[in-house]
Amino acid sequence: MKRFRSLIPPILLVCMLLLPGCARQKPREIRGIDHLRFTYSCGMRISDQVVYTLDKTEEGYTATVKPQGVDPDEPLSVPVDDGFVRQVEELLRSCRVEKWYRFQKRDRRIMDGIGFTLYLTQEDGTKVDAVGYMRWPEGYGSVETGLNSLFFGLWEASGRELPSP
Repeated sequence: MKRFRSLIPPILLVCMLLLPGCARQKPREIRGIDHLRFTYSCGMRISDQVVYTLDKTEEGYTATVKPQGVDPDEPLSVPVDDGFVRQVEELLRSCRVEKWYRFQKRDRRIMDGIGFTLYLTQEDGTKVDAVGYMRWPEGYGSVETGLNSLFFGLWEASGRELPSP
């Protein structure tokens, strides 16, 4: 038993050294996106979900756009330049998306509502993971509107048409 007690201080020290690394998962600001996935629902059909992703690759960045009404198996994936990425980062910074860290709120009284998810990882290892169902964090409307504008611009530039409702 004495031997076990002598191990407690070194174990506590190791735990204290590891905790700052875990706490560093929350970003101080949005800069250096590695992966972004933003989704929101517009209805009950699977094709009613809107999905935007932005992924850093060895060649640069790739954006994926799946607007409402488009089959989930038929999104648009296109390479994007650093200017597009800077616009996304500026939007997320101006809306203080880093404050969405660990946002998980749902209105359980509503069964047929709408919701969103945001998952963002940055080059420095920090991340934001947010989920809402009929509840939204501060600045949500501006983020949705801004991302719609940026990503839907890619869809329009591709010449692809949206399906009829």
